Amino acid sequence: MERMLRAVCCIAFVVLLQSVGRGSAQDSSCLNKVSACLMYLNGSEDPPDSCCEPLKSLIESDAECLCSLVSNRGTRQAENAAINVTQAQQLPARCGQHVNPFSCLTSKFSF
Repeated sequence: MERMLRAVCCIAFVVLLQSVGRGSAQDSSCLNKVSACLMYLNGSEDPPDSCCEPLKSLIESDAECLCSLVSNRGTRQAENAAINVTQAQQLPARCGQHVNPFSCLTSKFSF
């Protein structure tokens, strides 16, 4: 279960990065909400409050937006983009958030 959670979180952040230039308006909006997390994903040790607070808000109030970022992208793309995959996988937990990776597979978007 934890491994699946990590994979979903990683994929979400990979898609965040990939959606900048070619994503939908919704994807870009989601990216803007957690843009402060990008520095953390590239090697910063601790996610700052400026990352965790928007991430928490996105998880709590806009799960559909977050799920829209979890598409068919993989960790290979994260590695190709020089993203620290381990950091990406741990981000929600490091921000004190619990994310149910199976929520995006149902029509009910609740974490």
